[in-house]
Formats: sequence, C-alpha cells, structure tokens
Amino acid sequence: MINKMKKNVFLSLMTAIVFFAVSCDKDNDVSDNEKGSYVIAASSGEASYLLQTDKLDGGELTIVNSGLETETGTAWLFYNNKYLYRLVYNQANAGTGSSYTLNANGQIEERSVRFEITNRFTTYGFYGNHIITAAAGATDRKDDAGNPQQGVTFTVLDMEAQTLTTKTISTENFLGTGEYTTFSGIVDVNGKLFTAVCPIGVSAYGVAQGVAEAPATTTAYPDSVWVAIYSNTNFDNPKIIRDNRLSYASSRYRSQYYSNIVADDRSNIYVFSSAYDSRTTKKSGVIRIKAGTEEFDRDYYFDIQTAAGGIHLFKVWYVSEDYFLLQMYSSESVAAMGDAKRLAVFNAAGKTLAWVSGLPEIENIGSFGSSPYFEDGIAYMPVVSVSNDDTQPAFQPTIYAIDVKTAVATKGVVVACAGIGAAGKLFKQP
Repeated sequence: MINKMKKNVFLSLMTAIVFFAVSCDKDNDVSDNEKGSYVIAASSGEASYLLQTDKLDGGELTIVNSGLETETGTAWLFYNNKYLYRLVYNQANAGTGSSYTLNANGQIEERSVRFEITNRFTTYGFYGNHIITAAAGATDRKDDAGNPQQGVTFTVLDMEAQTLTTKTISTENFLGTGEYTTFSGIVDVNGKLFTAVCPIGVSAYGVAQGVAEAPATTTAYPDSVWVAIYSNTNFDNPKIIRDNRLSYASSRYRSQYYSNIVADDRSNIYVFSSAYDSRTTKKSGVIRIKAGTEEFDRDYYFDIQTAAGGIHLFKVWYVSEDYFLLQMYSSESVAAMGDAKRLAVFNAAGKTLAWVSGLPEIENIGSFGSSPYFEDGIAYMPVVSVSNDDTQPAFQPTIYAIDVKTAVATKGVVVACAGIGAAGKLFKQP
C-alpha cells in the first residue's frame, strides 16, 4: 500500500469570512421569529439558506429575506449538535466546503476556515471528531507499460482543529481475489473504523502483476459482502471479514456509493445490502456484527426484499432503540435514485418491516432529504414534491415527522423554497 499522507494546509484559511448583518442585505439576516436550535438546509436555484426554527413538527418558514445564505451543498452533515458541514461534490474537480455553528447569541454563522476536497468523494462518514470522505482513483504508481495502480484516497477533516489531511492507499488485489476495490460508508464503533468493501473489477495494472489473465470492468464476486476494519486513520493493515449471505453492502447512483452499514447505540453494526448488482443471486437484506466482535453473526439474517414484496433497499439510517428508517425503491427496479420513493421502518430485534403511512402519494413525491434528523424516536424526513400536471400542483417542501414505533408520518414544518436537503439541531457555542 502507498503511504501518502499529505498535510493539506491549503485549508485556505479564508478567515474572517464575515456575513454583515446590515439592513441592506436582509438575505443574510436571521429574524427574531426564526431563531431556534433546529436548522434546516433549504435551497433555491444556485443558493442554499440555513433557516432556524424552534420546532420541526409544524409551522411555516420561507427563504425570502430569511436565514443565512450560502452556496449549495451535495451533503449536509450535522455533528454532535455542534457543527453543520456542507460537503460539495464537483465531479473530477475540487469542491470547496464550509461549516457552521450557532454563536453565543444563538445565530447561525459560518466558521472561519473553509476546506477543499481536491479528489472528489464517493462516500463519507464520521470517525471520532473527523469527517472522512473516500473516492477510488489511480495512485501515483504505474507499471512499466504505464498502467496506473488503482487505489482509494481518503480525506480526513478534523472538525475541531479545522485541518485536513489525505492518504492514498492501493486497493489492487485488496480482497485477495485479484480485483481492485472502493469503499462505502464509514462507521465508528469503539475507536475502530468499519467500512464496506466494494469490488470493482480487474485493472490492467493487476493483469501485469499476474493476478488475472485479462482486465474486467465488473466484479466476478457479486454474491459476497466484505467489511474492512481499521484501527485508526493510518489505513494500514485492515482486518477483512466476508459473508456470502448478501451482495456487497452499498447502494449506487452514478459515481456515488451510499452507505448500507450503520451502528446502533449499543455498538451493534448492521450490514445491509441493496443487492444493487443485477447479477447477484442474493436478496436485499441485512446481517449483523455483534457488539464487541469483529465477525459476522451467523445467527442473524433478515430478507428485506421478500418482506417488502420484491422491492429493494436504497438507504438506511439508525433512529433509536431497535428501529431503523429505510428508504426503499418504488418497484422492483433499482435503476435510478429517483425511483426510491417509499419509506419503511425496520425493527432489528423483532425482524419486522412496516411501510410508513401518512406520506404523500408516491406519484407526488419527487425526493427525500439526504440527511433526516432523529429525536426521541421520531424521524424528521424532508419531502420534496413533483407536479404531474397543471391540475395537480406540487406542494411546498415539507418535513414529515415519522414515529418509528407506529410507522406513521405526520406533516411538520412547511418551507417555501425549492428543496430541503437536511434538518438537524445545533446548540449555542461559547
């Protein structure tokens, strides 16, 4: 593996990015009746607005002359009620992100340092006080014929120090199968970093190394799931575990690998699979790594796809106790993210699946938010509509409150905007 730790002091210390709260620039103000610890990332066109409110279960908000205006984000990540991070995916180009907090006056403001993820990202997650992103790509090494070695670059963002480092590792023959890989999801349990390994195929570099006879653009192992376990962010010497009850643990949409692994509050890790690969014979389901172990639990398995009438899982979030919120496809197709318009609640202890009721009709749902918020057994999920014709206008983006014990959704706060990416809570910082 290639140890290529770069202290990226770029973090172009864009200090003193001050948003002047003057009367001539009301778009950057937060009016008194909108102050609150709940923060909603709403969007309109090329801008995003961070709105504050004291509740998510009702009321109305607007981006007009309200909130803190900022650039759009690909992902909005709330960390420990302390920071909100805006990550930007810019295809092959670098994406400049930013973070936010509530100041001593309870107003949301941008922190002093921006950061740049220079190598794009295809997955992300939290590890300690770090956000880690990862993306597959060529390393700096080539064979004699000029074929590049394939690998993954990790970007490690320290949220407290506001510093950024990167490390690139080789993933050639990572699983001992001759194939190179990427990763999906980052899960922190008791100081160990768990990530799902997704095989990609055989590179020309790998063929030159004698691991296979010919290159391949798809994996020959669609019927297995792997998890790599790292002890720290050096990303050296992982323990790799394998199971053949599921396909690899990820959902896909274009270049993005959406995490299908998640830990509960008792340190059990649930490994889901969307069964995205059309060649797999495995169903979309879930297995488990029990707390305190680094092996798959041979006694735990649940067939989500059969319980859902043939429909696959897309995304999964842990809510509380034994309850998980699942974003599901609308039919048996896994062709596009736009088809994932149903929600279900999975009870891990009872091994039950319940469809969420109370949401708009499937044909009226355009998308769900990328980052729902969870509190006291309630999942607050942003829902954006789509208009089918002139007689059925789209409804305004709305956050629905889902009681996971009953699987019933009720209409919450309505936001006059184009879309809602995420909702969460922040506490005032001294």
